[in-house]
Amino acid sequence: MPSFPATRRVAVACALATLCAFAPTPARADGRNLLGNPGFEDAIEAHEWMPAAWDTSKGNTEMVFFGRDDFSAHSGKYGVNLANASATIPLWHNWNQTVDVTPDMWDKDAVLTVWTRSNGVDGRGFVSVKAYRDSVGKMSRQWKLSRDDAARKLMLAGTNDPVTDLGWKRESFDQQETPWMQRTLRVYVAPSTDVLIVSLGLYGTGQVMFDDASLTLEAPTPAQLPAPHTNLLADPGFEGNTLPWEISAPPWPPIIVGRDTTRAHSGSASMHFNQEVGIVAGTAGVAQVINNRALSGQRLRLTAYAKAESLGSAIFVHLFCHTRTGFTHESSPQSVYGTMNWTKLVVEADVPPDTYDVWAWIQYTAPVPGHAYFDDGVLELLGPATGAPQPGLKPEAIATPPKPRRTGAR
Repeated sequence: MPSFPATRRVAVACALATLCAFAPTPARADGRNLLGNPGFEDAIEAHEWMPAAWDTSKGNTEMVFFGRDDFSAHSGKYGVNLANASATIPLWHNWNQTVDVTPDMWDKDAVLTVWTRSNGVDGRGFVSVKAYRDSVGKMSRQWKLSRDDAARKLMLAGTNDPVTDLGWKRESFDQQETPWMQRTLRVYVAPSTDVLIVSLGLYGTGQVMFDDASLTLEAPTPAQLPAPHTNLLADPGFEGNTLPWEISAPPWPPIIVGRDTTRAHSGSASMHFNQEVGIVAGTAGVAQVINNRALSGQRLRLTAYAKAESLGSAIFVHLFCHTRTGFTHESSPQSVYGTMNWTKLVVEADVPPDTYDVWAWIQYTAPVPGHAYFDDGVLELLGPATGAPQPGLKPEAIATPPKPRRTGAR
């Protein structure tokens, strides 16, 4: 991997992120490319390497480098790259661009294509497109205010912020070295969507190059109801490379997040989390998002097995349904905590009308002392919604789970 230039570039990229956020790409609903500067050929005026129209994530770490150069070009003169030399702090570094959505773009599929090349990747590179209903973000750009200031003006600050994703598609790739490869993914643009966000990035170490991005609108792919009692989750037992799973972990080192081949409920592996030190607590775990509006009005069941070793908080499974007007949330009535052997967790929920994506989570609060293990997830369609309450299934061990304990940096 090429050597890192002076960290001055990282600081400049972080500063420019705020400025770029106020200038989203103007949207078009006529089949043309919605992205500004899709080939990274244009630079910000009077700047050596920062591409116009694009933004960078802000990690405040000197070990990540964002660059625009001819080494990263798939076509034309320039492309961009992202390199990271340390995974001590788990962050999803990325190039990104925000596209404002107008009502004429609703009920279409947004199709993202981009070329990528991997160089020494240890972790996962990724490309993603996400559709959000985001009133605060929309008004912050119109008013030319920071997001925090716009939220306060709307009286929607903090946990009152109603931002909700209505479509989410990510393609991750873990090959260490690759030639240029084209990635293509699509997401449905649901009614009430305000913005589309394209991200090109890296979770882990190494370097990924990106070029020739395109975001267009097409007629929507018809939604199809899956067969009942088939598992909607990919790599449900973590026997593969875990790439279908979204990973959430508070960014405090030291941390363990990954496959464990020494403990499994079935098969040869499970997912292992351990994080004992941090400044504030947050959610940790894994999830998959199902983008299928045909699930509206149906009933789903999520099951998974969890194991705990001296764990200072509790593991639950959750179902979130994101709708046109908000979201619903159901959690398993049982949990796994302290020291418990493999225990089945179950949650059932009716999917409300106008649901556009469903999140299936295995989750606990971290950082806390102890180890959490997950295995054998199953998300299945049971049939039409019943209106029945959450079933109170008896867990294998009954006790009162402990409250999460906050831990300070040591």
